[in-house]
This record gives sequence, C-alpha cells and structure tokens, in this order.
Amino acid sequence: MVMKAMRSQMKIILWIVVVAFVLGFGYVLVGTEGGGRSQSKLARGIVGEVDGQAISYGQFREHLLRNLESYRQRTGGDPDDAVTRQIEQETWQNLVSEMILHQQYRRLGIQVSDQEVVGIIRHNPPAELQNHPDLMTNGAFDIQKYQSILRQPQNIVWLREYEGEIRRQLPLQKLRLQIMAGVRVTDQEVKQAFVDRNERARVSFLAVDPTAFYDPQAQIPPEEIAAYYKGHQKVFRSPERVRVSYVMFSKETTPRDLQLLEERIREIHQEAAFPGASFDTLAMNYSEDPGSVGKGGDLGWFGRGQMVPSFDSAAFSLRPGQMSRPFKTDFGWHIVRVDSARTEQGKPMVKARHILLQIKPSEETLSDIRTRAEAFAELARDQGFEAAAQVQELNAVPTSFFSRGHYVPGLGSAPEVVNFAFEEDVGSLSPVLDNRQFYLVAQLTERRKEGVQPLADVERNISMILLRERAKEQAGKKAAELRALVDQAGSLEAAARQAGIPLDTASFSREDFVPKVGTKNEFFAQAFALPVGAVSQPVVTDQGAYVMRVDRRQPADQALFVQAAPKLHEELMSKKQNEAIQRWFETVQKKAKIRDYRLGGM
Repeated sequence: MVMKAMRSQMKIILWIVVVAFVLGFGYVLVGTEGGGRSQSKLARGIVGEVDGQAISYGQFREHLLRNLESYRQRTGGDPDDAVTRQIEQETWQNLVSEMILHQQYRRLGIQVSDQEVVGIIRHNPPAELQNHPDLMTNGAFDIQKYQSILRQPQNIVWLREYEGEIRRQLPLQKLRLQIMAGVRVTDQEVKQAFVDRNERARVSFLAVDPTAFYDPQAQIPPEEIAAYYKGHQKVFRSPERVRVSYVMFSKETTPRDLQLLEERIREIHQEAAFPGASFDTLAMNYSEDPGSVGKGGDLGWFGRGQMVPSFDSAAFSLRPGQMSRPFKTDFGWHIVRVDSARTEQGKPMVKARHILLQIKPSEETLSDIRTRAEAFAELARDQGFEAAAQVQELNAVPTSFFSRGHYVPGLGSAPEVVNFAFEEDVGSLSPVLDNRQFYLVAQLTERRKEGVQPLADVERNISMILLRERAKEQAGKKAAELRALVDQAGSLEAAARQAGIPLDTASFSREDFVPKVGTKNEFFAQAFALPVGAVSQPVVTDQGAYVMRVDRRQPADQALFVQAAPKLHEELMSKKQNEAIQRWFETVQKKAKIRDYRLGGM
C-alpha cells in the first residue's frame, strides 16, 4: 500500500517539475526549419534533428503513444483527429525541448552522481509520504520506517524506477538553480507590491466608449496610411513567408468500407464468444485503440458518465465476465467485456476491456485515393498545376502567406506541406503528400524573404489601426466636453444628469480589474495620484476616455506588512525566476537549428 502511494506521488511530483520547465515553453518552438533531404532522412527512421542530433521515429512514436494513453485516462475516451494532431505537435515540441535541455546539460557540465541519487532516495522523501499513516510513529514521520521499506527486496522494481526518474529530473533542477541564482527581490519591490495590492481608491467617473465613434466603413486617406507605414517599419517586419496552391484528396470511407468493418467486428465477436477464447489476446491482436491494445484492451476502472453514452450504457448493462454485442460510437465499433464491478461512495464502478475497430478507409480505398492523387500529380507535371486541376475538375485552393511552423491556412497542422514549401523553389510541384486526413499535391506559388511586409499587404491593418485611433481621439474630445460641463454644472453628478449618461463608481487597488476601464492603465495612475475630491482632466486609454473624481483613498495598512511580506517575497521571487527561465530558454531555442522531417499521420 505504501509503495503504491510512493509510486503515484513520486511520478506526480517529478512530472510537475518537467511540466513547469519543459512543457511550458512548447509555444516558442515555431522557428522550425524544414531540412533538405527530408525524404532520405525519413527513410532512415529520422523524424527530426536538433543541432544535428537525430530524433528517431521510434522515439517520437513511443512518446506519442504515451501521451495518447494519458489523454484517454484523463478523458475516458479516445481523441478525435483534431485532438490527435494537437497531441502529435505537442509531443514533437516537448521532444525538441527536452533535447535542447540535454544539450545544455552537457554544455554546462551538469552531471548527477550516484551519491546524490542515493542521498535523495534515502533522506528526502516527498512531503506526501511524510504524512503517510504507515510511516508514522507517535504521530510523526519515522525516517527509519521509510528506509526500512527501501531495503525490502519486493520494492527493488520501484526503486529502480524511482532512481531513473531522479537521474532524469535532477539535471533539470540543477539547471533551474543555475539560471535562478542571479535573481533577486529587493525590500523596496516587496513594499511596492504590498502597496499595490492593499492601497485602495474609490472613484466616481464618467466614461466614454470609443467604439461609439468607430466606423469600419470610413476611409483613411492613402497618404495617412503611407505615413503610418513609414513610421512603423519595425511593426511590419515578418519572417520568410510562402504560399502554395493545393489539391486535396480526402481519405473518406466508402459504404463498402463501413460494410466490411461491421462484418469484421462481428467475426471478432464470434471468435471471442467461442469457449476458451481469450478476450485479452484477441484485443492485443485486433484492437485499434493505441492506449489499451498493449494491455489486452484493459481500460481500468471507470464510473458512469466517464465514457460516451453508448459505451457507458453497454458497459454498465453487463455483469462481471459478460461481453457485449458489437456496438458503434463516433470512435468506431466496440466489443466490451466487464472484468469486475464495485461501488465507491454509492456510485457504481466497472473494470472493463474492449476491442475497438476504428472507422477509417480500408487499405484498398486508400490505395484508390492515392492512385488518383498520383495521376493528378503526373498530369500536373506534364500540363501545369492549374491546367491539370481544370482537366480533372478538381479544386485548386490557394493559401494566404504563412511562415515556418506547421499551421497552413486552410489545412491547420501540416508539417509535410511546410517542409515542401520551405525546401523547394517557386513553381515546384510536390510529390503526393500523406496527411492523416488526406493526400495532397501542392505547388509553391510565391516566396517572400524576411523583411518589412509590402504596404499592400498591411494596408487594411493600418487602416483599422488609424480608424481606432480616430475613435479614441473622438472619445477624448467628448471627455473634454464633459470636463467643461463639470465646471459649468458644478459637480460630476450634475454633469452626468445634464449629459444623460451614467455616473459610475468603483473601489479598487492597483492590481484589480475595473469594468469599463480594464486594468493597470492611466486611469489607475490618476486614481492614485489625484488629491481626494479633485476632478481629473480627461484621461484617455485604449479602453475609453474618462473624467474622474477620487472620492476616497484608503492607505495600505502597514501593520499587516510584516505578516504579508514573506509570502509576497516568495511570489515575486517565483515570478522573476520563471521569467528568467523563460528568457533563458527562448534565447537558447532561437540559437538551435531545428529540422522537422515528419510526414503527417504518425
């Protein structure tokens, strides 16, 4: 019992470290370079490289299957195609992140000694285990009991697993410590944070919404657009971008495929119903659920409502040892067998296995679709891309410009298209590209080098920016009129009545969000700078224009500072440390040469 808890808690604790450092930076991995000779790399089982170090297909697939299984355990169901593609991309990003980290361990000389590992195992049990009742003596954690458990031969497998986890994660912790070593939080920063959170202002204000003055149909003179463009060149810089046209051949199931699938699941059901048949073995041989196939279809324990309705209904209608008839869900055809049943906190639970046949095109159908794609590709090479599409009455779809990464307008995550587009010359035709949902033939139609985007490409965006600026100016002018009305009428209240607009009030700290105002803008600065009772001049922000009066200001209670300071210091330190880690990782990642040779549908 104790070792089961130890195994669970250790994995949770160590996983948190990985998530905090590696997974949190997956979003920066957008500068991926498509490498040349990608087809030959794939033929050798290499799906990518980081600074020349290969990521193998087996390595990628192992991590992907693990993440798919994790998703199934969290949600109780299999991911659809869109979620699967997202998990594939996250798996790739995490592998790249981990490889970058391991390269940095070597560069910085970060190593883990046997003595360190033994010391952690023997003397640093996690807090969760220190509260385990089986490890207590007179209400206190007993280190001798813990170490006695470590010496028991039956726990050697767990110890080896735990040792492996420590050896993987300790370098990460050392790296974090190196990066965070220079981070400091001053006493003044802590005091200011205390004031920002605890000093409060109560304000009455008149608000003018700039959207009331925004006219999307209004025209901005070309010379104004050109002047803005000239003065904001840095804003309009972009990386290398390309665009393609493509013809898609969807991998759609045929009525014949569906018929054959139903016949196949019924054949498997008959085989499973045969006396002496092993459901576990049949699941390992036939099931197409990647998360459970290696475990004989075992889904573990689950309660009502955790599975899709038809699966839920089938599973909870069976007694232990019984097997369902084939039934269909959005994931495919299933056969379920219930192994055990129990009640937890008054709610029924079952432990079940299943065999899944996914709804997908047959090999024959895929071969036919690919043959059509190959025929189009050959015709396109002979007659030209657009001409071939017209002859075969196919739709050639042009994309907008896109940069390196894996998101292609109209296609989403399509690394095979990105690799082709950034490797080849303009006018080149791709071979038939294989994606999870379709085959595709593409032509690279245009490439733009890194630099300032042409005015024509950003003219519409500039026009919208200037229209918003106009609306903001108009709101400011209206606020100035209201400020004059306050002087004339004698008070904010009287001005609000004469103008026919509401007088709003709000009480807040510098850290709060205020409706109609937002957060941390000039409105807040004025609220904590104006004398109490004073009426402001117009205050203009991106959210609106205001005339305000500070009705009351409540200073931060300094008597509470001593108690609050340690927690504030800890929060500020954590924030600054995380920012330092993020800056470090982004810098390292930008320098890394990342090549992605993947085809879709792995």
